[in-house]
This record gives sequence, C-alpha cells and structure tokens, in this order.
Amino acid sequence: MDNTNNKEYWNDYVTYWENRVKDTNEGKEVKDKTNDDSILEAYFEKLDVKKDEVLLDYGCGSGRLYTIYNKEYGKGDNYFGIDVSGVCLEHAQEKNKRLSIGKNLKEFDGLHIPFNDSYFDKIICFGVFDACNQEKVIEELFRVLKKGGRLLITGKNNKYYEDDKAALVAEVNARKKGHPNYFTDVHDFTIQLKQHNVKVLEKYYFLRRGDFPRNQAVQEIPEIFYEWAYIMEKTDQYKDYEYQKFSDKYSKVKSNL
Repeated sequence: MDNTNNKEYWNDYVTYWENRVKDTNEGKEVKDKTNDDSILEAYFEKLDVKKDEVLLDYGCGSGRLYTIYNKEYGKGDNYFGIDVSGVCLEHAQEKNKRLSIGKNLKEFDGLHIPFNDSYFDKIICFGVFDACNQEKVIEELFRVLKKGGRLLITGKNNKYYEDDKAALVAEVNARKKGHPNYFTDVHDFTIQLKQHNVKVLEKYYFLRRGDFPRNQAVQEIPEIFYEWAYIMEKTDQYKDYEYQKFSDKYSKVKSNL
C-alpha cells in the first residue's frame, strides 16, 4: 500500500516519531540518530526569516519547528503549518497554545497546498520531502511562494554508498513497514531547477547516513552521497511548468535489496 498521503498511517506514526526526536534531543544512545532540534534550528536560521514575513512549515508534524520560531518571533501570527495528519496538528496545538487548527494549522491531502498563489515569503520542508510525491509537491511549493521568496528542502539522494549499511537497513525496513521513502535524483533535480529559473543559494551534501545529525556536509555536489539540503530562491523569471520525474521509491543501490 502507498502510505504517502494515508492519513491513518501518519496518525499512528505520530507517537513513534515524537519519542524518537525526544530520545535524540536528550542525547540517549540510539542506533539510528535523527536530527535533533539544534540541527533543525541551525538550518531554519539559514532561511533568514524576518519577523514580518509569512512562513509555511510544510509537513509541520506536531509543531517541532514552531517552538524554535516562537523563541525568535513571539506570538507568530505569520507562521502556518500544514500536515496530512490531523492527530499531528492536535499534538501541535496542545504543545503550543498559541497555535490554532483551522487558522495557523491546516490539514491537507498531501498534494494540494490550501493557500493562494504567491502567499508565502519563506517555506521550510525539513525531513519531509523524502515522504512526498516530489514532482507534484515541488510545483505546489513554488506556486505558493512569492517571487524573491526562499524555500528550504532536505531529502535523500538516490545513489548512496553500497557499504553504508545504516542507509541500506533504513531503506529495507521502510519498505517492510510501508513507510514512504522517496529518493531524489539530485543531479537531475538540480538541472531542472536551473531550467525553471530557480536560483540555488546554498547547497549541502551529507555523504553517509548519520552525517546530517552531526552536521557534516560538503558543498560541492559529489557523485555519491546520502542526504542533501538546498536553499532556493524563486526568481522573477521563474518558469511555471510541469517538473519531469526525478524521484523514485527505490534507490539505485539495488545490489543488496
């Protein structure tokens, strides 16, 4: 079953993910560490959000980013979060009393962002893109982003090192559990961004699984790597047409799958 936009699946996933983030933030010994809040905060700062700018947190989950946003901007009337899981949004509202479902927080179908064209100054899609129908989502993200606005996306590359056992185990286990796990052909994606007149302002490439939580990145695109983060600008010359396929549910590391 394709659980990419399966609300029931993501509703059940919430508690597992919250516990995993909690263990990471507390520095507990875990086999497969995810990004703690310090990493999320560091990359959010790179987006350079101003107080009067309208921000979209795409795939906001239980409002993890809002805690960071709130420290900087207070009440945060310009923060909006969307997620396919209504349970996630309930958790976000419970943890952050200033947020309100239907106002700051919106449930959606995972494909169609419920905002008008050119609504947002900044958008963050952190740790979410690899669970999305990427070609459709990237169109939607740029649709709701203003010209001159900035977008931060992180994801997984489709070709990682064959001896990266942690990455291989994660890919196999995700498939067994029916967890969405899309891999981006980042080289092709980068070419398409240029064709659409998107300006990539900053690039970060993490060679192996576990490098992102340690914030160990290179900035020149390697042939082989595991994860990536891009900060992009929608230029005045942005070309609004369909993106060609650049992602797949399977990596190119198939010899052991």
